[in-house]
Amino acid sequence: MLLIIGGLLLLVSCNKKDDLTIEAPFPSPQNLDQAIANLFEPMVAGDTTVGVSVGIWNKGKVAHYFYGEKEKGTGEKPDANTLYEIGSITKTMTSILLADMVIDGTLSLEDPVEDYYPEMASFPNYQGQKILFKQLANHTSALPNIPDNFDQQGFREDNPFAHYSRAMLYDFLEKYQLLYQPGTKEEYSNLAYGLLGYSIAKIRNGNLEQQFGERIFEPLGMENTYDQITGDALNVAPAYNGRLRRVPMWDFTETTLGAGGIKSSLKDMLLYLEANLVPEPGSLGQAIQLSHQTTQELEYPLVTALGWKKFINEANQSELIWHNGGTAGTVSFLGFSKELGIGVVLLFNTEINERTGYPGLLELDKGVQVLNAMMRY
Repeated sequence: MLLIIGGLLLLVSCNKKDDLTIEAPFPSPQNLDQAIANLFEPMVAGDTTVGVSVGIWNKGKVAHYFYGEKEKGTGEKPDANTLYEIGSITKTMTSILLADMVIDGTLSLEDPVEDYYPEMASFPNYQGQKILFKQLANHTSALPNIPDNFDQQGFREDNPFAHYSRAMLYDFLEKYQLLYQPGTKEEYSNLAYGLLGYSIAKIRNGNLEQQFGERIFEPLGMENTYDQITGDALNVAPAYNGRLRRVPMWDFTETTLGAGGIKSSLKDMLLYLEANLVPEPGSLGQAIQLSHQTTQELEYPLVTALGWKKFINEANQSELIWHNGGTAGTVSFLGFSKELGIGVVLLFNTEINERTGYPGLLELDKGVQVLNAMMRY
């Protein structure tokens, strides 16, 4: 079973272009607490991050670790209820809502998306091949990451998703033609997930915020998870870019929220992690399990479920299921192995990859190292 994690760590290491010095030497750990401290205390000491919250789920036991500062210069550590942007981990929640619609018979993963947009004059396709819902969810829709009209009509570089309206989305979709057949190539797409979230709300005659709340957050007891942080929220980790300058948190619209708009705390994200590690009976648990099922294998053994990435260990077909997230000033990671009964959540209040010039995903590397430490100790 060790190979499921060790293999992924090797895969990440092979993607490194340089030997980056981002950690100071620390004594060899004697236990799990020290092993985790060795991973993150050097990042704080070396100004890689202002602060980080770490949560683990280890065979039913939960532990929290906090390093650095919630806000630069205050000396105050984050806590379990401190709010962070989680970025694209939101996509896994959007995919669970899609799976929930499949479970209750509202639609099929094989349904063409355009069937639910009769009001539109045209919809992107490739020589008659239509985009399916599962292709929005597994990044094979052939839609670009960002639409070509994204930087128009109120676009702000410091808050890039706050302006993109329904009218702009419809205008793009009616004019765009796919460059290749859906399902044949993986291309990460925030546009696809924005469209998926908007479609879920449209079909259910509501809004996406309500869908998240009623179908995921409330059933799981996630009382500190939001699409927007109000001005009176006090326990918030401000975001810092790679130059350690404070930057605003991002706002999202009805057409972009599903791609990355959720803010949450370590406590709530551990509840979400547990719900994915040990899905409960009932429709939500069924939807979570469906969201984990592989839907495309174009880069095997790194495959895609509905939103989730998975690393497959060919020796025993065990899986590491994960997703990361990033905004202008935050980075996050959530990963777990059902077979091993372990999982980890990382919430950074700094854009650590920009800060270090890391050529891969530093949050993925750190997350895998935490999982390795959990197995060792």
